[in-house]
Amino acid sequence: MRRPQSVFAASAILLLAGAPIFASALTIRAGLAYGPRGIADSRIDSTYHPGAVFYPQLEIGIGRGLVVGIGFETSAAMAGTLGLYKSPALFRLSGLDVYAGYELRMKSFAAYIQGGYGLYFYKQTVDYPYVQDLPVDGSASTVQLAAGLRYYPWKFLFLSAGAKFVPLKVKPYDQSVDLSGWRFLAGLGAAFDF
Repeated sequence: MRRPQSVFAASAILLLAGAPIFASALTIRAGLAYGPRGIADSRIDSTYHPGAVFYPQLEIGIGRGLVVGIGFETSAAMAGTLGLYKSPALFRLSGLDVYAGYELRMKSFAAYIQGGYGLYFYKQTVDYPYVQDLPVDGSASTVQLAAGLRYYPWKFLFLSAGAKFVPLKVKPYDQSVDLSGWRFLAGLGAAFDF
């Protein structure tokens, strides 16, 4: 009986201590960023040319600089050819991530740093009859880091530029593939203060 009381007391203390932070300010930001994506595996890189990604995101700023958010990375299917017979192939890589971070606001500019956790989905399809029964289709999770700058020309609008690194290794069969890489993103978004 003593344990639930201790948990309740600790929770109450944390909530009371954090109340001034939550009550001081709340900002909701929605944005869309776009930019090139790199992939470490040279075979994937040379075959498919990773191209660019879209990154819509929604985040909540709590108090003075604390941020939590969610984002989704997506792109068009990357096309290439594989093997001796140059079989047409498609490769897709997308991911959903949650993150927390800190934004330091200085008048019209803000610098941010974020760390998070992402779940990434990959799929390769090859138009060749002998590999139809060997699909490459799966998911993997990883931590990730991001940093960048935002410029607020108006209080409700921002422009952003940032970099995100995703360390991602997958093993669809018996061979490890390194899908790690940088994303260099530029974007536009709206901010709403409450």
